Amino acid sequence: MQPLAPSLTIAFADLVERAHEEAFNARFPAKGTFHKLRRGGKEYWYHVMRDSTAPSGRRTSYAGLVGDTDVDALVERHGHEHARHKLQKETASMLRRSGLPAPDPMEGKLTRAFQRAGLFQAGAVLVGSVAYQAYGGILGVKLSGELHRTQDIDLAHDREIALHVGHTGQKLEDFQDILKSVDESFTPRLNPSYPNAGPTRYENASNYKVDLLTAHKNSDRDRRVPVAIPIMPGTALQPLDLMEFLIRNPIRSALLYEDGVAVVVPDPVRYALHKVAISQMQGLSGEAGKDTKDRMQAAELVRAIGHAGRTSELAQAWSELWRHKAKRRNFVLRGILALPDDAIEIIARSAIRYGEEPFRDDELPTVTLRKLIPRKAGGTLRTLPRMPGDNGVGLNLS
Repeated sequence: MQPLAPSLTIAFADLVERAHEEAFNARFPAKGTFHKLRRGGKEYWYHVMRDSTAPSGRRTSYAGLVGDTDVDALVERHGHEHARHKLQKETASMLRRSGLPAPDPMEGKLTRAFQRAGLFQAGAVLVGSVAYQAYGGILGVKLSGELHRTQDIDLAHDREIALHVGHTGQKLEDFQDILKSVDESFTPRLNPSYPNAGPTRYENASNYKVDLLTAHKNSDRDRRVPVAIPIMPGTALQPLDLMEFLIRNPIRSALLYEDGVAVVVPDPVRYALHKVAISQMQGLSGEAGKDTKDRMQAAELVRAIGHAGRTSELAQAWSELWRHKAKRRNFVLRGILALPDDAIEIIARSAIRYGEEPFRDDELPTVTLRKLIPRKAGGTLRTLPRMPGDNGVGLNLS
């Protein structure tokens, strides 16, 4: 992990803005108009345009939350034509040449297809290792290119946003058709435990997988049953533990495929802490070697977060995970202890500075954490192997 030159960080931020503006304008044609609608105590932007094929003679599409500064700015600039595409393409090319990671062709084509189908505007969040490559430009560092390589894409969906989209009667393009526009061999894989539910996984002839995920809700009778949402007929979402923590308050970023693909990913602080926890949870990271990659991603992101000066956000997310996920606290403790000492120190110092439990100024973080692990927990702590060039104390980016 190396610091990015300030000019590259600025260029990446500019690319994110341009890519999202292009995707927004493509999704919401200039001949339509935006209106505010209040639901459940909040105001939302909806795009309305005439459409002779719609039963009411007009088509209404969800665009985002009023008060989201990014969405508000896009609405204000909507329809402004300017010569941005050439500059956007040149910026993406320059960032790739600088050494920032770029998706492989399958990742790039699939995320581009998701963008064009409006999935990210409708509440989808790109999670998993493909999202990891979207953080370097935001945090101002070059993250390890090998840590984002994968043979799958995980796409989580916020059910609350899906509900607001569904109020308009809007439905997204058939998900299998979206996948087949990239590779005709994609087919659904049903969950054998729930044969009557829609598919939550699709797989192509090369065993490349696309998984559809969501967070648990208190109203779910069985927290394992795949969940159907009206805007994605024919599919289902697999609820996973801690997913609500991961996808709360996601951010906009871009993948460096072609001229840049506008994506929505988890906040990097939440992504890192989520990886810390699931690296110790059987069943959530059961693929061979995946728990090791989870810890390596978490360690490198924690270092980058410290370098970027985002320790207050780290402390806030840590507090949420620690206080509100008590049933998963043992996994969190063991996950933190599996990190290199310098990453543990960054988390502990951030928590202490902002008065968050359980760390103390007068005690080493590892001592504090080991005292809190229940004796009956047993098991073997999965530790993190040293990365090339890692001397055990991490990189000094100050």
